[in-house]
Amino acid sequence: MNFKIIFSSLMALILLQSCATTKKVADDTTTFWVAGYKTEASAGAGKMQVLNIHRGETLDNPQWEHFYANIEGFQFEEGYLQKIEVKAEKLDKSQVPADASSIKYTLVKVLDKQKDIRTVLNGEWTLMRLNDRPLNRMVVLPTMTIDLSQNLVAGNGGCNTFNGKIQELSASKIKLGPVVSTRKACMNKNVESEFNQALNTINTYQIAGNNLTFYDDSGKKVLAFIKNAGATSMDELNTSWTAARINGNPIDRMTPLPKMTLDLNAMQVSGNDSCNDFSGKIESVTASGLQFGTIAATQKMCRNMETADRFGKALDKTGTYKLDDTMLTLYDKYGNELLAFLKAN
Repeated sequence: MNFKIIFSSLMALILLQSCATTKKVADDTTTFWVAGYKTEASAGAGKMQVLNIHRGETLDNPQWEHFYANIEGFQFEEGYLQKIEVKAEKLDKSQVPADASSIKYTLVKVLDKQKDIRTVLNGEWTLMRLNDRPLNRMVVLPTMTIDLSQNLVAGNGGCNTFNGKIQELSASKIKLGPVVSTRKACMNKNVESEFNQALNTINTYQIAGNNLTFYDDSGKKVLAFIKNAGATSMDELNTSWTAARINGNPIDRMTPLPKMTLDLNAMQVSGNDSCNDFSGKIESVTASGLQFGTIAATQKMCRNMETADRFGKALDKTGTYKLDDTMLTLYDKYGNELLAFLKAN
């Protein structure tokens, strides 16, 4: 009889512990803030667009990090910060692929949603004031493109191209890594030297409509930009284009001109490089950024392969673009021109 009582007591204790353990796992929730933009990050052998999250209840001193796992039931919205409650469930590591997360994340509920002001930074900007002084319109005005999907700033200081990484970004603070520039000799009048010095001092920013102002750490206005009207609807990309320049040089008219079609609905790019047909995936597209995935092409040989080879290499480097009426220009992530197209008839 004593044995039966002891056995029953042990079984009851085990069941209670099991229930308690189950309840603990079920209640294992955490709070994330999800940024209103995704960022390219290395993943295994390639790159992918990942979420940016801050773990915490408030956005005071946020610590943003890349988040590679999927959140079941969560829908990302470009341009909006979302505060979410997430359930985290540990999986059996023996059943998880080597490149996958050992934790399963499931959305419990959306706690808050608000505009992510940082996404307004995306696009191309033209300098209007330098160290709080208006610019002489006789000089070449510096331009800057901000691409949050790459955490990159790039542009032209009036003669040389420049680029740098965004190391830290909040709703009011910005920190850049080292900004590097080409070093070609410049014959035209420019404010490049003063512009570059100011760019390396920026600490905070303010957006008002189409105006973007940067301040140094003392609160002094150092750079004031206006957003270019060229950042038009991406629907205008959604058509066929004929190449006119490769790496800034006109194409030899003795060879067929490369052609390209962008289909933003299917997120596909296709065309002909002047010899072979090609097609591939559009990985991401924003108001100023454009990235292609792996592009495959047929393998026939033509009498003149130079144009096709140069076109293919340039297309692979695409990072940003500018659209002016009937002309589409593609640039690499450093702001160097790669390809210029005219809208096909």
